[in-house]
Amino acid sequence: MTSVDQFAYGWITPALALAMSMLGGLLGTFLTSRSRAFTGARRTRWLTLAALAIGGSGTWVPHFMAMLGVDVPDTVVRYDILTTALGFGIAVVVYCLGLYLVGFGPPSLGKILPAGVLTGIGLTAVYATGPLSMRVAGVVAFDPRTLLIGLGAAIVSAIVTLWCVSVVRGLPSMVCAAVIMSFAVGSTHYIVMAALRVTPAPTTAAVPGVTLFAMLAPVCVLACVLLAGLAYSTVGFTVRQDTAREEALLSQARDMYSLATFARGRERDRGEPAVPSHR
Repeated sequence: MTSVDQFAYGWITPALALAMSMLGGLLGTFLTSRSRAFTGARRTRWLTLAALAIGGSGTWVPHFMAMLGVDVPDTVVRYDILTTALGFGIAVVVYCLGLYLVGFGPPSLGKILPAGVLTGIGLTAVYATGPLSMRVAGVVAFDPRTLLIGLGAAIVSAIVTLWCVSVVRGLPSMVCAAVIMSFAVGSTHYIVMAALRVTPAPTTAAVPGVTLFAMLAPVCVLACVLLAGLAYSTVGFTVRQDTAREEALLSQARDMYSLATFARGRERDRGEPAVPSHR
């Protein structure tokens, strides 16, 4: 059995992972707060966008960035594309389920705790897809006890995240919540990765798969498009909301002006002064 280096490039990979996780968490918290202004299908759409932000940008992309720092001595490391991409789908789906459970009605521990357990189990699967997608000259496995600790960390991380997006109000509080969420995500990733065990097996066959760096450009493009699209959704909503408010005020002003004009016209028809004289 050989050791797995989680920080082959030093602090840069965990720093990138934390930054991406914080951005995704902040967007997800903001989108969830927007959902409270709606009901029914419209709230569901906002919660789905929040799940894309938290699950995709805030969980899976940081997991991928952190995996860039993984190195196994004495063997090349390759990755299976489909298994790696599967983690993205799982992350979005489990956060959709969690946010649907807590996003309707007033927040309560009775909803957040079971939703957090369900989401945490799914997150453990997300963090496991990275190691499971690894292709090395050997056998990849998990230490059950460490993986169980990772499961507990994932459940705690999910509960903290769902509590933050359900309860937090105001931009400063949202930023603090996003920082807390990013550290919870990063801690869970490295605990699950600590369960990774690689047993080398000499072979002359080429290791199948692609390097993570070969997938880096597509993932960066996906992350930028995802973040930009979600940010545009929030900004566009704010602009539309402000425009609708201004149009409503203008409509009220026009109605009041029309009533005043109509009243003055009737007074003139009766031969009465439109404005009372003070002489």
